[in-house]
Formats: sequence, structure tokens, C-alpha cells
Amino acid sequence: MSQWGKPIPGSIRGAVAELSRHPWRTVLICQGILWAVALMVAPASILQGSRTAAMERARELGTDRIQVEAEAGARSLLEVEDLQSIRSVLAENYPQAVVSGQSVSGTSAIEGMGKAYLVASDVGEIAARSLRLLEGRWFKEAADPPEVVLEQPLVAALGESDSPIGQLLWADPARSKYRRIGLGGEIPSTARSWLVVGVIQSPGESKVTPLGFGTDRRFSGMIESVLQMLGVAPVEASWMTRGMSLHVDRATLKAAPVDWMVVSVDPARVNSARMLIEETLIRRGKVPLLYANAAWSILASPELDGYLVLHDVFFVVTVGVGLLVLINLLLLTGRRRRGEVGLRRAEGATRADIFWQFLWEGVLISLVGSILGVGVGVLVAHLRAGLDPSAVMTATLPWKTAIEAVLIATTGAAIACAAPAWAVSDVDPALLLREGR
Repeated sequence: MSQWGKPIPGSIRGAVAELSRHPWRTVLICQGILWAVALMVAPASILQGSRTAAMERARELGTDRIQVEAEAGARSLLEVEDLQSIRSVLAENYPQAVVSGQSVSGTSAIEGMGKAYLVASDVGEIAARSLRLLEGRWFKEAADPPEVVLEQPLVAALGESDSPIGQLLWADPARSKYRRIGLGGEIPSTARSWLVVGVIQSPGESKVTPLGFGTDRRFSGMIESVLQMLGVAPVEASWMTRGMSLHVDRATLKAAPVDWMVVSVDPARVNSARMLIEETLIRRGKVPLLYANAAWSILASPELDGYLVLHDVFFVVTVGVGLLVLINLLLLTGRRRRGEVGLRRAEGATRADIFWQFLWEGVLISLVGSILGVGVGVLVAHLRAGLDPSAVMTATLPWKTAIEAVLIATTGAAIACAAPAWAVSDVDPALLLREGR
């Protein structure tokens, strides 16, 4: 091994010892690298974590759903024909999409418990709205006798402690201005009945709103209220959240118009599907309002990746500034330590010994800054995600980005510190003695 290879292990130990003697100076020197790496890691942490969560937990977070309503006061409301048109258009371009339409056909009264909602729907609702089936199954179209699916809080309100599956639910319009409903027992002659085939969890128990805001997140209620005031967010209907709805086949009620449409599609294509749905309804003379997960619409946008190029430019600029600071500090430190360098040279240390020690000091400072920067970046990302009202906002450790940032910073430091390390190593002990050092 040449004289330039032999000193490396000892030089590393000397560099580590020198940096350990002045830990705060080391941290202060490496700040430029630290913030550069944090600047690169933090956005990648949020973007990667959120996109992964949005794809893996699409049904839970609503990143696969588009909710469609008619604009308030519009002359032409949504109809079953519009629903069929949307299904036809999406079948050609998004074969995995599920389209469902719901209409509140009427309200019923439960003694002492308030209103229940009769929802005319279709077989696609359970998949489109990601409803959770607790027992039984979803209703079948054109079943004989007609079938119904109840929400679990409604079952409890009806006073049913055992499973309601297989019982008849009836609604009697003759008793009051609201239909009176009951489960089993003696069925009034004027009542209409359905066979209970399933029980679902109340959609209101979900901690995520239709716009993807987490009800347990900070500021979510305030921001959603502001969006609703501006007319860019849906106003939640009671039948969607109270857990007091019964879902029946639309064909058995001949319900029209369609109050809401819900479309479930691949989260990666939700933005393009949304545009296609809007264009189709406009061509049919409708004035639709479409809502999707607020944060995912931005995170899934391809324009975001182009925007992040600026973030890479900021990283390079910040790293460059940090390396310039590191070079200047190494030169200044070398001048202050000329006496130490001269003494080591007088004791037999070669120029290679001095060169490698100072070079490794610069590289290790950069490495410490990079590692601290990764930690700071992930911490900032977690704090940012925790403050965001959107439930899809999640932070993770972006390994690929973190490794790239560390490699770029340390490689840059090795190249940048070579010149000052070589300059510091060129100390003549005899010259120092003449100077009285």
C-alpha cells in the first residue's frame, strides 16, 4: 500500500477525535448541509408517505371516490338516465369503476327516536361508498320479496337486540305525515314491507369526511366550514351520517331524480375520471358539482412532480452554499492550527497524514450534517402532516431520497475539501520555527 493509503485509518480516527473535542462547533459548521438535506427530504417524505397511504388505504380515505350533485337551484336535476350515461362512458375508459346513485325517497318516524331515511339506491352503492357490511349481504335488484339493508344504529333504534336478518321491515304511510316503520311483529294492512338481508356500519362512524378531511385532525372542521361557505365543498346530508338509513332497490320505488352520484375509480386516475364525468353531464345539459378528496386531487396531479424540480434546484443551491462555508472554515481552521500541523510534521507525520486528516474532517462534518438533516427533514414532515386537516397527509422516511441527498452532500464535500486540505498540509516546520511558533 502506498504512503497515501496507509494513513487513512489513522487519519479518520484523528478527524473523529478532533470533531468530538468541539461538538457544538461541528454542528454549527454542518448547518448548511443539514438544512439542505432537510429541504430535500421533508417534501419527499410528505409526498411519498401521502401517496402510499392514499393508494393502500384508498377506500378508507376516500381517495378513490368522486361525489356528484346538481348545483343548488339548477333547473335540470340529475336523473337515472344521467347515471346510465356515466356508467357507459366510464365502462369504456375505466372498466374497474363503480357508479352508484342515491335518492332520499322519503322519511319515516320511529317513536321516540326521530327520523329514519328511505334511500333508493342500487347494487353498486356498497362498493362505490366503501360501506362496511357487518352481517348478511347487500340487496339484490328485482328480488321477490323486495330486500332492504339497514344501518346498524337504525337496528338499535328499532329496539332489535337480535339479528334482524330474515325479518320483515315495514313502513306504514297511513299513521302520520311520516311513514311509521317497524321490524317484525304485526304488519299493518296499509304498510309496505321489505325483507332484511344485511346490516352495514353507519357511514357517520368514519373519521374521514367526503372531502378527505380527518375529523380528528386539527383545523379540519374550520377549513371544511370555510369551503362550504365558499360553495366548494359538499354540505353533508343527514342520511349520510346519522346512521338512520334503510337502503332499498330504486326500481321498487320508482324514485327520481337522483340526488347524489358516487363514483369509485382507481385513485391514480381520479382526476381524469372527474373531468370525463363533468364533460358528460354538461353535454347532457346538467350543471354538476363534483367533489373528491381535497388533498389527493393535488397530490395525484402530475404537475406536482414538475414543480418539485424547483425543490431540487433549491437543494443544489443550498448544498453549494454549505460547501463554500465548509471550505472557508477548513482554511481558517487550518491557519489557526498551523502550530499543531508543524509539530506533527516535525514528529514525522507526512504531508499525506495531514491531508487525509483535514479531508476526512470535512467529509465527516458533511456526513454528520446529512444524517442530522434527514432526521430534521422527517421530523418537519411529520409535524406538517399532523397539522394538516386532510387525513391523507402522512409522512414517512423516503429512503431513496435520503440516500441520494447524503451521497450528493458527502461526495461534494470530499471534492470541495480536497483543495483546502492540500493547502493546510503544505506547512514547513522550519518556517514555523523561524516565525517563532
